[in-house]
Amino acid sequence: MRIPLFSVSILAMAACAQGGPSTETDIEGSCEALAAAEAGLQSGAVKAVSAQSGPTGTVVTLSVDNAAEPWLCRVDASGVILGISPAQ
Repeated sequence: MRIPLFSVSILAMAACAQGGPSTETDIEGSCEALAAAEAGLQSGAVKAVSAQSGPTGTVVTLSVDNAAEPWLCRVDASGVILGISPAQ
């Protein structure tokens, strides 16, 4: 079943209103869910491989089923997802 992008956008905005994800585990989970929705896959088809945190935020590397390259999820220091896309 494919989750409409609109629904994911609403969920992401709700997270923003609450200050966004607060722990690395929360950030990874949010990135996994958004990547699955963007790729039209079920949630189990995306796994966080690593997360690198710095003063301006976190970059989560994701393994996405059927994708040749990993995906990157960029999150600001307050936990708001800024963008997600296949790595180039």
